[in-house]
Amino acid sequence: MTKFEDLAPPSAGVKPHVEPWRVIGWPADQLRAMFTDWGAFFARKQRMNSSMSYLDAALEMDPNDVNVLMRRSEIKRMQARAPKALIDCKKAKDILSWKKPNEFNPHVSLEICDALYESNRFEDTKRKLHNNLRQFSSLQARPVLKRLTAVNENFADTLSDDSWLSVHRLINKMAKDQARKSKESKPECDVLSILDEEEEFLVPLEIERRARLFKIYHQTYLDKCWVDVGFLKRLRKSPNLLPKESRESTPFLRRLTEQNYKTSRTFAKMLHTRCPLYSKFSMNYPNKELYQQHQQKNLFRIQYQTRRNMFKILRTIRQLIQNGQQTKLSEFVEEVMGNYVTIKTNRIMPWKFEFINEVYNYLGLARINEYKIPSDMKVLSGKQRLLALFKIPIELSNFANVKEDHILNIQRISTEDPKAERFKKLMARLEYRMRVAKHPIERSYLLHEAAQAHLDSHSFDTCCSLARKALDGELLNKTANC
Repeated sequence: MTKFEDLAPPSAGVKPHVEPWRVIGWPADQLRAMFTDWGAFFARKQRMNSSMSYLDAALEMDPNDVNVLMRRSEIKRMQARAPKALIDCKKAKDILSWKKPNEFNPHVSLEICDALYESNRFEDTKRKLHNNLRQFSSLQARPVLKRLTAVNENFADTLSDDSWLSVHRLINKMAKDQARKSKESKPECDVLSILDEEEEFLVPLEIERRARLFKIYHQTYLDKCWVDVGFLKRLRKSPNLLPKESRESTPFLRRLTEQNYKTSRTFAKMLHTRCPLYSKFSMNYPNKELYQQHQQKNLFRIQYQTRRNMFKILRTIRQLIQNGQQTKLSEFVEEVMGNYVTIKTNRIMPWKFEFINEVYNYLGLARINEYKIPSDMKVLSGKQRLLALFKIPIELSNFANVKEDHILNIQRISTEDPKAERFKKLMARLEYRMRVAKHPIERSYLLHEAAQAHLDSHSFDTCCSLARKALDGELLNKTANC
């Protein structure tokens, strides 16, 4: 037997990273205690995921360890996972009742009450606290009484006599929203096919209203941290943070952002359940007359500023017309009417319809000179006259005289045409605005813009069809007004 036969073959791959303190073969009880201490250390450092991993490792060695279960329950509550923390608490209580049936542990009972309270189960919390109050001594009853006071204050904020009008109004609104929903019978689940999820269509005013409610909701309960919540919401769908090319980092970052956003939303929901928005407003403005006066002043301020903005927009349009900047005028009108006017209500802008007519009439008058035959037209007939009329370079027609080469050399630079991408985005925006357009003059304008976009991309048949629709719609509008 040679000396080479005693050597073991080398292990393939890279050795796993092992902490120095884990190299030693510790006993099971001591190793479990070390896992528990590491979990407590990382919890103090606000590294909840690392703490949970060590506590899970300790529970794998002994699933009936009450101290580890209670510590993991506390960390889960810190992560806004109160329902799962409640499961650990109840499991710890069952283990104690099995091991020591004649002893009562107040710490476990209080942890169950805290988990119930953070799960927004106030009735169960109050019932559990009253049951514990009978078993606690005089010194042990102090934390129970503090929790009872907090629960009673939550009930007073939610269902007090002062808030009955707001609650009644909220119930009526919820009943009306429920009555509007269609009562369609759902088909049986088909596991062989993939059901298409219909995207919810929202008008610009509804999108702006939801964004405003999101801001008010988080400002009320999270104060200045609402900016971070909005940033997390945008990060979940950000292609800069989640590129498709990164196959390893993107799933991890997606889970991280989703988890943090869900945690912040859960904390906000917990605060909202304890003190709803209508109760918060009544606390901030106990005098209703003063609140209505403040609300009316705010409305007048917004109306006045909107009126100033409208006059500024009209002055800008007239200035662009005088300077002959047709391209900038079209872009300015499209931006103003698509992003600003659509999110204004008739209460904020009582002159909304008149302003829309004024803007589109200015734009129509400015484009009359653009479609006139220019006075310097020297070509009287032929294809070149048509090219000059549509402002297409005449030199492009010389490309037909170039001799074809039998050798085809194509350099593939990019698979996407930037001009085609801009055309698709523009048409999608115009189609969306067409669905939410209320006035005939606005629909005619949108059809004209779509026809102009097809003309720029040399789709002449579609351009003529859309232009005819715009003209017919405007003629019908004039006939109806007459």
